[in-house]
Amino acid sequence: MSNAKIVEQMYEDFRLRNTEGFLQALDPEILWVEPDLQALPYPGVTKGRDTIAGHVFPKIAEIYEVLEFNPDRIIDGGDTITAVGHAVAKGFDRPEERFLFSHILEFRNGKVVRFDHFPDTYKVARTLGFLEAASR
Repeated sequence: MSNAKIVEQMYEDFRLRNTEGFLQALDPEILWVEPDLQALPYPGVTKGRDTIAGHVFPKIAEIYEVLEFNPDRIIDGGDTITAVGHAVAKGFDRPEERFLFSHILEFRNGKVVRFDHFPDTYKVARTLGFLEAASR
C-alpha cells in the first residue's frame, strides 16, 4: 500500500474511532509534534506509539465531544505526505468550531515516523475555552 493510501486509511480510522487501526500505521518510535500552545491538551513533542496511545488519544476523548479531520487534499511526496483540510471540534459544553489544518507525515518502511500537526490554534483555543479563561 502506498504511503498516501496509508494516510487516507488513517483518517478513516480516526473518523471511525478505530484507534487500534490508526496506531498500527505509526512507527513504535514516532515523533508526534503539536504546536507548543498551553491551550492544547498535549503540546510539544510526544515520543513513541505507546505514549501516544496512552496519553494523546485518552486526552482527545476526555476533552473533545467531537473531533474530526477531513482532508481536502493529500499531497503525495513519496516518504513525505501532506494533508490539508478542514476540521470540526467541539469541547464538552462548548460551541462547535471549524478550522483549517495541515498535517505533514514522514514515512520510513511503510510506517509514520513523524507527524506534525498545524491547526488554526486560535480557533482550537477558543473551542476549549482557553481564551475566555485567559481574559479573566
